Amino acid sequence: MYKTKDTKNVPYLFFLINTVISLIAVYYGLVVSNSTLILVNGVGTILWGLYVFVYVAVSRSKSWPVAQVLMLALLLLGHLLYLKLFTPYPPALASTLGFFLFVWSVVVLLTPILDIVQIARERSAEGTSIPLLLGGTLCCLAWLAYGYLLNDFFVYAPNILGLGVNFAKFVAMGVYSGAKFKGKTL
Repeated sequence: MYKTKDTKNVPYLFFLINTVISLIAVYYGLVVSNSTLILVNGVGTILWGLYVFVYVAVSRSKSWPVAQVLMLALLLLGHLLYLKLFTPYPPALASTLGFFLFVWSVVVLLTPILDIVQIARERSAEGTSIPLLLGGTLCCLAWLAYGYLLNDFFVYAPNILGLGVNFAKFVAMGVYSGAKFKGKTL
């Protein structure tokens, strides 16, 4: 993106939301004293944030990407304000932060459903990245196993849904991996 100075087909909002999720996960890791969550999501926050920065720097129109950053920053501040006002005790804080992490993770992990719909509509899996899907599936498996070993519902549960969606996307890719059927009815 930086080399080409082109932001076409770049999933900016996806990476912006992942920045927010990583920040929530770092805070959750601090509250539950989990150094792995802090380290992995701290690095994730830096990488996602760098990606967002490069996107804004490269995009021709800066107003909409910056507005999206500001909207998500306000949403994150709303989360923090809620935590400050309504969860003064550490157990409640961990539970509420975990719930925020759960909800945001589910939102991101369910986004491949949109790809499945597009694959079915176009009757073609052309352009779908198998390495990206494999990487996402392995990431879900790793977080599922880690969360299960910790017995942390907020870490493992979203990944069960993510694995289900990824499996469905593999099936859709298998069904529509042949020749294009655009414009033809079966």
